[in-house]
Amino acid sequence: MKAVDSAARPFRLATAADVPALAALYGHTARELGPQVYSAEQVRAWQTFADDLPVFSDYVLRARTWMVEDQSGAVGFCGIAADGEVHSLYVRSGAVRCGWGSALLARAVADARSRGIDRFAAWATPFSLPVFRRAGFVLLRSVREPYQGVMFDRYRVACAGVASRS
Repeated sequence: MKAVDSAARPFRLATAADVPALAALYGHTARELGPQVYSAEQVRAWQTFADDLPVFSDYVLRARTWMVEDQSGAVGFCGIAADGEVHSLYVRSGAVRCGWGSALLARAVADARSRGIDRFAAWATPFSLPVFRRAGFVLLRSVREPYQGVMFDRYRVACAGVASRS
């Protein structure tokens, strides 16, 4: 896939009607990319989150979630809550390393800043940590904790304002 052209693919806010497609993207991405850094048990635990549609819907809609699509469907999504917590940052497995994660994060942060939010934080994964760092987030701490009964490494990142450092 070629590099991101955000002008050709406008961002829009996700709605309840988008949740099934975003859940499918999430689960597919977990299955396709997960084995690069996670055990089979961790991949299964990660992908099951998208199976509970009411919980996943709350995850997407409780934040102000931006998404982008192409002719084949959802490319990615990024949501930021009113307190500046980045709830989500996911890109379809076939569209990673093309700039979509950075573009989605920048769009969501710019929107949040326009609404008066000036501090941001997130729990990053091995996949999203480089995206957050390029956007000016700094690593505060690393933790190893259970999710769905399986241990995962997670990274707490934060920043005041965001000036992208590509």
